[in-house]
Amino acid sequence: MKVVLKKFKKLFIYTTMLPLYWLSYLIPKDKNLWVFGAWFGERYADNSKYLFEYLNKYHPEIKAIWLTHDQGTFELVKKKGYKVYKVNSLKGIFYSLKAKVGVISTGLNDINMYTTGNMQIIQLWHGIPLKKIMFDDKITFKHPTTLRKFLFLIFPFLRKGVYYSNVLFIATSEEVQRKISSAFRAPLEQVKITGYPRNDSFFQDSKENLEFAKKLLHLKLKGKKLAIYMPTHRNEGKMDISKLLFSNMEFIDKKLQELNCILLIKLHYYHSNESLCLEKNKFLNIIMLNDSLIDHDIYNILKFMDILITDYSSVYFDYLLTNKPIIFAPFDIDEYQKQDREFYYEYDEVTPGPKCKNWDEVLEWIKKFKENPNLYSEKRKKIRDRFHKYQDGKSCERVYQEIRKLLNE
Repeated sequence: MKVVLKKFKKLFIYTTMLPLYWLSYLIPKDKNLWVFGAWFGERYADNSKYLFEYLNKYHPEIKAIWLTHDQGTFELVKKKGYKVYKVNSLKGIFYSLKAKVGVISTGLNDINMYTTGNMQIIQLWHGIPLKKIMFDDKITFKHPTTLRKFLFLIFPFLRKGVYYSNVLFIATSEEVQRKISSAFRAPLEQVKITGYPRNDSFFQDSKENLEFAKKLLHLKLKGKKLAIYMPTHRNEGKMDISKLLFSNMEFIDKKLQELNCILLIKLHYYHSNESLCLEKNKFLNIIMLNDSLIDHDIYNILKFMDILITDYSSVYFDYLLTNKPIIFAPFDIDEYQKQDREFYYEYDEVTPGPKCKNWDEVLEWIKKFKENPNLYSEKRKKIRDRFHKYQDGKSCERVYQEIRKLLNE
């Protein structure tokens, strides 16, 4: 019954918002007014955030506005001194209708999908794909059924959120360009190789006044190594990841003490509730990260890390730009590929680091990398160069120039 009511509620909203969508085609657009959003309008993070802040700093001729549903995000962006509005507020709707450019990192509901008529969408996406995404994903992606195609005819904003016609995409290399083109069914020339805006953070001196970042630097000065564990999501948060990965945290904490190492754990956005539950456990050498601690954005602190530990998260592709050690922990790889996502590549081919079967092996490799961080260095460089054409911290400017070129055309 709840599922049926939820579907009727959606249909009611779609029907109510349809006039707004058609109105958005009639409103004259301002080429210098751009709206931004990320992660379904819930977070201030990812590629959208970095391009947004870059434009505010270096291109004041662009009126950049952040849109969000979340009150915490609204207060964070406002505190930074940037223009921000709630998606469904009168001003939020007004500026969405006037904006010529909409910048997103996940989907159209990062901003206001009902005002995207005649808007130029810039899809920055949120990671170099190791896992198959969108139309290439045969397991979790909801491929259009006959019913959905019929709904696309009635509510065209739904179709735009799947097919992304006339959208500018970005990529980090020719390798990634081909995957994005395939996944979104977009012509190759629609995908521009610019690099990811968020990766500019690896090449810049951080001026973030995060108390937590200061704490991390203090720990490094005391000689402690900082490792961060960032597993990808399981079934978009529908599976309890903590039981799978953290069966004996007391043992891990003890071993970390012996290694003089701090382990930070950042779960995927889809597992935010599990992060809050795990925070209740107090350990001396394990720190659970939540969004409020890092201002919604792991890239605020990622470059401070000495070692990255992950399974199938695309974050490791970005971390390759540091040439620091990466430990791979594909504990459930067979099950994952069958039930969650297939990969674009043979896993061992593109993961330049040890593959661990359990936490004992992970801890052993932390010890080895402490003694010699150059292990696997050449393999990391080889994969880095394959997936990153640019390694200069100027991706934001390249994205900006591509958007300008598109608007002028």
